[in-house]
Amino acid sequence: MKNSAFPVLALLLSLGCTSHEEQVPGQAGWMAIPNAYAKHFQLQLRDSDRRLLVFGNDVNKDTIGIYRWTSTATGKEVAVEFPMKRVALVSTTHLPFFEALQATDVVVGLAHADQVRDARVRERVRTGGIQEITRADGLDRERLIALTPQAVFDYPFGRGGQEQNLFHTTIAVTEYLEEHPLGRAEWIRFFGILLDRQEMADSLFRAIVHRYEVARDMNQHLGKAPHVLFGSQWEQRWWMPPGNSYMATLINDAGGHYWFTDSIAEGNIEVPLEQVLDIGRECQFFGLIMAAQGKVDGSRSVGGDERLSALDAVRKGGFIGNTARNDLFGKALLEPEVVLKDLRCIFHPGSCGDHQPSYFFPIDQ
Repeated sequence: MKNSAFPVLALLLSLGCTSHEEQVPGQAGWMAIPNAYAKHFQLQLRDSDRRLLVFGNDVNKDTIGIYRWTSTATGKEVAVEFPMKRVALVSTTHLPFFEALQATDVVVGLAHADQVRDARVRERVRTGGIQEITRADGLDRERLIALTPQAVFDYPFGRGGQEQNLFHTTIAVTEYLEEHPLGRAEWIRFFGILLDRQEMADSLFRAIVHRYEVARDMNQHLGKAPHVLFGSQWEQRWWMPPGNSYMATLINDAGGHYWFTDSIAEGNIEVPLEQVLDIGRECQFFGLIMAAQGKVDGSRSVGGDERLSALDAVRKGGFIGNTARNDLFGKALLEPEVVLKDLRCIFHPGSCGDHQPSYFFPIDQ
């Protein structure tokens, strides 16, 4: 086990996004380094020691994991080796963070490797530098152990009993709980800390914030914000993100007015079909998240429902984010300004300039 030896001052300077420390209530000696936007992870320092905390839905009470740079981790703390040089990822959505930090050589195991889009990573998979860690019935625990990673990065929810705590050092990642696009992007600092690439991560994040703010501030030159409905369909049920969500923030920052912008909820809101129809008649744009191969027209985007496909918001203003074609839950997290521009081009076509969409597109009419 290697302990961090560099001074706390150097760490604080490298994390430049923060300007002060905060005493952690009830934790003698531990000081928290505030994030700019992210709420679901936190770096804490105590003298030359440090630890990373990951939080679930309730940031104040729901601590999913505590990862400490020491061989004497106590209680619920998990000791981690620093810096990490061999890791496995259970989700391909974490891979873009490693790509951005030029650390894909650290990844030795990957679930669902056939879904990787990056050519360099696909080559590493082909040559065996990265090995598949899933099989038909779930994770291949034997192969995972044989790869001897220092840690496995995984989502903390949604797994059956036998796959809980799938490795002796499993690091929870909850970036998907962040409500602000820049909160999700700030998780690059989380990975940067673990990989000892703090300065690079911090620099990349500052650049993301700058590009996003520039794109957002262009709204003052736009016309009236159109009403936008956005959601997804699952088993004939409609789900819409609340106003305190990633997509609601993006829509509003892109010059739209999200219909449920005044709502607050921990998860998506179930909306009855009749209400979707009523709201759809009041909106100019209707956007959806889906995973579909081939052409997607208005009818297909709304599951073939003729009443929905007849809405002007679908016929003239329908748009989609297609996860079968674009890395919406991976690379897009580090390009929120591109997502913002995609949406603004849909809501305000005259503002596009030479921008070419990458993640959200008007449906094929």
